[in-house]
Parts: sequence; C-alpha cells; structure tokens
Amino acid sequence: MPSPTQPCNVRILVAPDKFKGSLTAHEAVEAICLGIERALPEAHLHRLPLADGGEGTAEVFVNIFGGGMVECETTDALGRPIRARYGWTPSLHQAVIEMSAASGLWRLREDERDPLRATTFGTGTLLIDAARRGAKKILVGLGGSATNDAGAGLAAALGHRFLDAGGTPLTPAPETFPEIVRIERSSRIFAPEILALSDVRNPLLGPEGASRIYGPQKGATPAMVETLDRNLTHLADLVQRDLHCDFRDAPGAGAAGGLGFGLLSFCQAALRPGFDTFADLTGLDQLIGEIDLVITGEGLLDPQTLEGKGPGGIARRARKAGKPVIAFAGAIRGEDRLDDVFDACFGLANGPMTAAESMRDARDLLVRAAERVARVLSLSQKS
Repeated sequence: MPSPTQPCNVRILVAPDKFKGSLTAHEAVEAICLGIERALPEAHLHRLPLADGGEGTAEVFVNIFGGGMVECETTDALGRPIRARYGWTPSLHQAVIEMSAASGLWRLREDERDPLRATTFGTGTLLIDAARRGAKKILVGLGGSATNDAGAGLAAALGHRFLDAGGTPLTPAPETFPEIVRIERSSRIFAPEILALSDVRNPLLGPEGASRIYGPQKGATPAMVETLDRNLTHLADLVQRDLHCDFRDAPGAGAAGGLGFGLLSFCQAALRPGFDTFADLTGLDQLIGEIDLVITGEGLLDPQTLEGKGPGGIARRARKAGKPVIAFAGAIRGEDRLDDVFDACFGLANGPMTAAESMRDARDLLVRAAERVARVLSLSQKS
C-alpha cells in the first residue's frame, strides 16, 4: 500500500446494474463515482454500467458503443398502437431491442393482463424497422414480457403464416393455437444476424417451462396455465413437423414467454446468456485484470443475483481474477450465499427506512454509501 505521503491511485471498476424503479445503471455508476471521489479524489475510476439482456440493456449498449435510441410505431402485447424505442449504433450496423419495449408487462394495467391473447407481434415490428435501418446484427433482450406466445406473433410480423384447416391465415395467439394446422415459413429474406440475450434457462414446456413458471405473473389462472402449456405443445409439434426444427428443450427456450423458442425456430437466432455476451463485447475480463477493486450493485441482492444477473456475473469473473468485489443494494437477502462471490455487501439505508423511502432517495443514499466505503478504503491506503 502507498505511504501516507503518496497519492491514493487505487484503480476501481465501477460496474453496477440498474436499481429497478430508482436508478438506471448509468445513474448508479455516476452516484457511486461521486461518493468515491469525495473520499478518494485521486482514485482512477473506470465506469461501466452493466447489462444482462433485461430492462435498460439498449441504453447501456448505445452509451458504450455509440449511437442513440430511435423510435418507431408498433403495437403493444394486445395489438394497440404505440411508439417504442430501441438502441441503434450506425457505425456497427447494430440494433439492441428489448422485447419489453413493445411487448412488455409494464405496458398493461393489471386488469388487462391476458397471456391467452397477448402476442409478440409488436416486437417483430421493431425487428423489421431495425432491418430497414440497415442493421446487420440485432441483439434482442428477453425479459419483462406480457406474452406467452412462443414468439408466434413476432414470426407473423416477419411474414410466417399460421393456417387453419381451410388454409386461412390466423392471427397467432395462444388462444388460437389449437386452430392452427400448418405453418408456412416466410418467403421474405430477413438478413440481420439475431442474438437473443437472456439470463433465463427454462425450457419451453413442462413443470419448469414458460407457462407454469412465468404465466401466473402475467395474469394466468391455474386452469389457464394448463391451457397455455397444452397450446404451446401443439405449436411446438407443428414447428417440428413443418419447419423441421425442435428447440422446445433448449435452455432459455422458455424465456420471455417462449420468445427464446420463437427466435430459435423462426429466425435461426443464437441464444446466449445476456451477461456473458455483454462481457465479451466490452472486454470485461481485460478490464478486471487492469484494476484493483470492483464495485457493483443492484436494487435487490439475493440468491437470484447469482443466477446469470450482471452483479453476480462480474463478481464471479473478478473472484476468478483474484480481485476483490464490493456490492451495494437497496435490499440484501440470503447473505450466506452472497458471501460466496462478494467480499462485502452494503445496504443503502443508514437507519430505519421504508422501501418507498429507500427507492425515492436511492441516488443520495448510494452516494453516501459509496463515500463511507471509500473513506474506509482511504484509511486502509494510509495504514
């Protein structure tokens, strides 16, 4: 460690995820850096907002790689006209689309949730817009969906036809799947490479599938869950027979109501863990090798953080490289498991506080928490 007369030149990678409902990943980075700079003004800070394929991924990618957010007309999960945004980096001919931007649960009131009728058609419209803009690669973040249609709506937007017994095209939604007897692949050529990003590893069907695990949060009753799973099975059987592929058991096929399955089946997409893709594209391992300390965080740190989410992913990579990791969170649960990958975890609250108060004051609380930790680091540098 430097002597008391030497400047503190510790190198810190500041790489949090979003604090959902309070701060974007970029805002969390700036809050942590402000707190550190108050106590360690000479520290070298490398800023890297995290993305794992979920909400906020598009903005993180365009902040890193350049470009900006663009907007186009599309539809929500119930087919109503909306405008939605996605990330566009012209220099790379790359688009980053969060499926939740069009087909997300956040767009529906609780009493509107209906996974039998909801579709991903609007997400397909975003893909078409990106292709027309000149995209050669499209990253699709899978998460936050209101849908359980296995990507059939998206496929219809791209020109695939779902035909009934009389040869009439149907609007594909889980409630109409039993009427579909044949699928015709689109005659259009969809040129962009599609990379689907998800931290979910569920298959399409069965006890761990899209309908049973995620259907209830989208408004599915127990009886509806059984109907959804049965109808998805019918669709998967048709895909196997007519399109000569079967991805129902692929890890991640059940992501975003089966959109993982749909992108694999209808778009020949690759499906990858969102955080691993982010790490590869940003050269994360090299960054970790060049710093002394990693600081990360998110709104809630719990055992699920370790299942493919950004803070857990960066902590594992840092631990492998022998670098210490500190994490901040609005709430912390399951500390015994978190201790396996984080060297220290700090909650934002500095005294009794409700969850609403913590979310409201998240930025100031995060600044102060980072400053407190940085003061301890400053003392250790002088010891």
